[in-house]
Amino acid sequence: MRAQFRNLLSFCLLAVMAGAFAPALRGFAQEGRFTDITKESGIEAFIADKYAREPNWWLSGLYLVDLDNDGKLDLFFGAHGGGAAIATINDGKGHFSLAEGNWPPTEIHMAYDVNEDGRLDLQMNEGDGGGLWWLSDSAAGKLSFARTRAGVGTGRAGALIDLNRDGKNDWLHESRPGIAWEFGDGKGGFTKGGSLAIPSGKFETNFFPVDINGDGFIDLVTHWGRYEFTEGKARVFVGDNALSFKDVTAECGIREEGFAIKGVGDVNQDGYPDLLVLEKNKPAIYLNDGQGHFTKREGALKGMEAGSKPHYASWGLAVVTDADNDGVPDIIWNGKHHLWVLRGEGDGTFTYMNKAWGIEDTAAASVDDGICFGDIDGDGRLEIVGYTGNIEKQRRVKVYHNDLAARDWLNVRPIGAAGNRGAAGAKIRVTSGGKLLWYEQAAIGNSQSAHTYYSYNVTERHFGLGDKATADVSVEFYPSGKKVEVKGVKANTTVEVREDGQAGGGPAGR
Repeated sequence: MRAQFRNLLSFCLLAVMAGAFAPALRGFAQEGRFTDITKESGIEAFIADKYAREPNWWLSGLYLVDLDNDGKLDLFFGAHGGGAAIATINDGKGHFSLAEGNWPPTEIHMAYDVNEDGRLDLQMNEGDGGGLWWLSDSAAGKLSFARTRAGVGTGRAGALIDLNRDGKNDWLHESRPGIAWEFGDGKGGFTKGGSLAIPSGKFETNFFPVDINGDGFIDLVTHWGRYEFTEGKARVFVGDNALSFKDVTAECGIREEGFAIKGVGDVNQDGYPDLLVLEKNKPAIYLNDGQGHFTKREGALKGMEAGSKPHYASWGLAVVTDADNDGVPDIIWNGKHHLWVLRGEGDGTFTYMNKAWGIEDTAAASVDDGICFGDIDGDGRLEIVGYTGNIEKQRRVKVYHNDLAARDWLNVRPIGAAGNRGAAGAKIRVTSGGKLLWYEQAAIGNSQSAHTYYSYNVTERHFGLGDKATADVSVEFYPSGKKVEVKGVKANTTVEVREDGQAGGGPAGR
């Protein structure tokens, strides 16, 4: 009897210890880290040579985009003066060579197939803060972009979404003051639409078009600040079917002053979009109850005392994805002058991982820069491109190869109907055994030169599966509301989910 009691006591102690140390044990089991492959990838030499020839070159943007439409993510380095942008082509194994042909000389704001011809077009900085579309006629290994007249005078922040619900994407962009939109024709052309006044004065307004309350209409989550309001300001507007927006900032649970909304994503896997914010320049997470009411999740971010501190709240973005493919949301978050990589622990909290994973916590992110991530070698793990050295002068970059332990993953490509082939606004759900694993509403947008995601000529979103061999995928397309479901999708593949009901492997052949 005494021996049985001792065994029971030992078992209980082990169980308590296992629970107490679960996060640490999970971290211990997470083998590997990110490896600096800047030299091996060829990027180190390209940047050094650029500065040798043009010492005043102003590097102002890092982008993983498929420039030549061959299904491989290329690296583009934007410029804000002192020399033109650099375009490099990926061989599919993470090795880059200088591109041939012609390309725009400035910074990418958005990358999207705006005329729906199967080639990735670029909305570029024009002058100092304007926006202009360049259409692609590129083929594998040879770039060709043509400057158009489709532009706006204020384009540092923007998004594509079908605001008037006519089946064609519209172009939203910051204006003075507030947000304006141009109605799209589905072929790359735009005509003047309406606007939403926000008291941001001459300062650019950043925004996310997202359905925060589940009613099927697009809402606008906004913030602004620049140098004048260093801790930022924010407002939330709910939309309806009449192209009108109601200010619900106070009633939805956030405040205007000292609040900058840097990202929108489902961080706790309940199917509702949450907010990633800088609150008086300190990172925080506000959870959505599904009705568009937000509550701060206390203690959500751990280890942030080791992280770089933000300087000004306006710039940068936060993106929810899965860096370690364990099936739990992670966060990549940059700003002036920080790059945070945060691992989800599965209990609604996130741990700062830069040091453990070998990623420098620095970023340029002045008025012109952003995060950069994507799978550069087709192994299903997301690489990160960041900064190193003196970011105030000749900026250098680092390419980090993801060498974390291999886990299962899934890429989903929602293909919308003509006019919104990129499926902006589509709600993606990934489930297993009836349990929701992932929810994301596809957004196409930018804050300065920061993107919401990496870019192919179709929209792709990356999800980790942990050790699950299959998953079910459903996409609710916007604005039609049509739901298409694909059952039993194999792990470690890329699946297209089409609004016309067809499904199959992605055009990249992965």
